[in-house]
Amino acid sequence: MATIALSCAAAASIALTGCSTESGSPTATGTSAASTQTGSTTVIDDPAAQVEAAAANTADLDGAHLDLSVEGSVPNLNAKKVTADLVTTPADAAKGEATVVLGAEDPDEVEAPFVYVDGVLYADIAGDGYLSYGDGTSIYDVSVFLDPDKGLAHVLTELTDPTAIGSERIDGVETTKISGTVPAGALAALTGARQVVGPQDAPVPTTVWLTTGTNQLARLVFAPNPADENVTITVDLGNWNETVDIERPAVINTPSVAPSGTPAPGQPTREPSGG
Repeated sequence: MATIALSCAAAASIALTGCSTESGSPTATGTSAASTQTGSTTVIDDPAAQVEAAAANTADLDGAHLDLSVEGSVPNLNAKKVTADLVTTPADAAKGEATVVLGAEDPDEVEAPFVYVDGVLYADIAGDGYLSYGDGTSIYDVSVFLDPDKGLAHVLTELTDPTAIGSERIDGVETTKISGTVPAGALAALTGARQVVGPQDAPVPTTVWLTTGTNQLARLVFAPNPADENVTITVDLGNWNETVDIERPAVINTPSVAPSGTPAPGQPTREPSGG
C-alpha cells in the first residue's frame, strides 16, 4: 500500500512539441498574492512536454509561496497545514506557520510559527517562544519543497503517463490539469517521511495544475492511500521567483536541562541551559 510507503514520518509533528510562442507580459497570481512575470510565454499542448518544462522551471525557482494542507488522516504525519515563503538564494530558507496535531488519545491542533535559516529550524510550538529544532526533520522538513533533487521539481520529473484532463483557473490564473502517477519514493519527502517502508516504485495517483504559457507548478494533489481517495495532500505554489528576507528569530529560547547534582531544598529541579 502506498500509505505504508509514504507514512514513516516524524511523530511531532516536475524538446517542446506542438507549441506556439507569443510575446507579452503575463501576470500570474499566486496562492496568496499577485506575482508578475515578464518575457515571452510558451503555450504547450503536449502534457508530457509541459510537465517537463514545469519541472525545469520549478528546479530554477529563486523563491515561492507555499500552502500545504492534509485532508483526512495520514499515519504518523502530524502536520495538517503549512503556509510559508520559501527562498533558495543565497541559501535555502523559509518562514511561515504550521498547524501541528499534538497528542494521540486527545489530539490538539496548535499553530506553530517557524523560521528555517542557515540549516536550522526555529519554531514556537507551545507558545513559549522560538526553540531550535536542529535541521527540522524532527518536525517537518519545509526546505525540501524547492530542493531540485528531492522536492516538487523531482516529483514532476517522476510523473508518468501524464494526461491532460481539463483546465482550471486557480486564483485567476489559467492552468492545465494533468493526471498521472508518481512513485511513492519520490513523494516521501513531501510527507515528512524519514524513509520509505515498502516498494519505492508503488504508483501513487497524482494530479498537477500547470500555468498556461508560463508553465509553473500551481498545484499538486496526491492520494497517499489509493484505497481511500478522500485522503489527500494538496500543495499550492505561487509567487514564483519572488523572494523575501528571512532572518533568524531575534530571541531564541533554550529548553531546560537536568542539573548536574542534587538540588538543595527550595531550589528548582531544572535550570536554564543558557546559550
